Parts: sequence; structure tokens; C-alpha cells
Amino acid sequence: MATATSAKPSLVPAILALIVLIIFGYVLFMDLEPSKNRQHDVNPPIEIIDEPPPLTIIAEPSPLLQKEQEADAFVSQLAVETTEPVTVAERDDQFVRHDSIITLSNDSADESATISLAIKDIVQDETMADNALFYVHRVTPEDVQGLWGIVQAGLINKFRQGLRIEGVAQNKDVLQAVIPANADERLPSGLSSFLGRILADKVTSSYVYNFKTKTMGRDSNLVYPGQQVIVIHFSPEELKQIYQFFSDQRNQDAETFAID
Repeated sequence: MATATSAKPSLVPAILALIVLIIFGYVLFMDLEPSKNRQHDVNPPIEIIDEPPPLTIIAEPSPLLQKEQEADAFVSQLAVETTEPVTVAERDDQFVRHDSIITLSNDSADESATISLAIKDIVQDETMADNALFYVHRVTPEDVQGLWGIVQAGLINKFRQGLRIEGVAQNKDVLQAVIPANADERLPSGLSSFLGRILADKVTSSYVYNFKTKTMGRDSNLVYPGQQVIVIHFSPEELKQIYQFFSDQRNQDAETFAID
């Protein structure tokens, strides 16, 4: 009797298992690959710039520059350029330009009582700069301190009153500088004050014109109410220095106004 031959095991399942194992290993290997070796599509694409553009540094203006700007604006508006006559009434002083015409009214309805004067004709100085400014004051009975008191009060009032100028300084539309009433006095130390030296110079170089007699005087102790007009020359640089000095020192006492 013949014996039956045993069946040989099939290799197909082993081959399939091997293929699955290879595929699984490949997928796992790809997941573990460093990200630097993998590529990704970016939308929109990133533009690579070799050198970055230079940075623009915006610096705040220094306080000194701001004060200079304020002083320039203040002085430029003290006497605006105009072809119209500038009326100078008692107790209403004005700053005018070298080419200005001033009108003095006697508060009368009679137009013939109005007197017009050219600053150039009063000064009669051909060497005067075109941008020269002049403080003009009509003498009143209150001017008992003479020219010194006239110039002192005029500067104090004009600078304290200030000028409304928009857009010059942040959160400030009125430009002004407060000059203390005692800023012109000589200090116990013997030093002259900043304002005192200016007033001393202006008293000796002032123009005192008598519009009744049409004569020029120079005596600071002789002022006649209702007859004279005081004309004081200032350069724009002098007025800017006054503004900056007292604008910076507004919160200081009189001792800080000393100069050597």
C-alpha cells in the first residue's frame, strides 16, 4: 500500500508579510527624517533679502532747538510787515519795523490832529539793518522814571502779554516770557543783571522825538507828556536773547539774573 506525500508550506504569506514590513518601515523612516531635509510649499512664497534696509532713527528735537524756534516765532510776530500805518496811542506801545509809518492821534475828531511819521525819518541812520525793530512809546504823565522805566515797562508788558502763535510748541499756543519787575536791579553782590545792562545801553542810544517842535532830544531825564515819542532800536537777535533768557529762567529768583 503506498504512503501519501505531505503538503509543503506556502511562501506567499511570508512574502506578503515581508512586503508589509518594508512599507511600514519606510513610512516610519520618513516621519523620523529631520525637518531640515524636508521641503514644504509656502503660499505666498517668502522673499529672501540678502541685506536688510537701513533703519531710520527719528530723534526728538533738543529743548534748546525748541526754545530757539519759539524765540524766532515770537520776534518775527512782534512787528509784522505791513504797508498800513501803525497807530501808536498813549498806553498802547508798539514794535514796528524800520520801514514802518507810525500814526499819532490826539484823540480828536479832527483828522488834521493826526500825525504820521516815518521811522526812517526819525532815526536817520543809513547803516541801520533792514530787519531792525523799534519799540515806540508815547510819553505819558506816568513816565516818572524817565527812559529807563519806559523801556523796562515796555519789555515786561509785551513779553508777558505774549503772542498767540499756533503750531510752534506742543500744547502751547501763546508764546510768552515773564520778566520779573526786579530783574533790572543791581544785586547785592555788585553784579549787573542781564536786563539792567540791556536797559543801560538802550537809554543811551534811544531816540526822543518831539513831534510838536519836530526836534530830536537825547536827555533821558527830560520827557514831556503829550509831546514826545520814544523810539528804541532793537536787533532781532537782542529780542530773541531776551525771550530765551527769561523763558528759561521764569521760575528762578532775581539772583539768577546776574551776569559777570
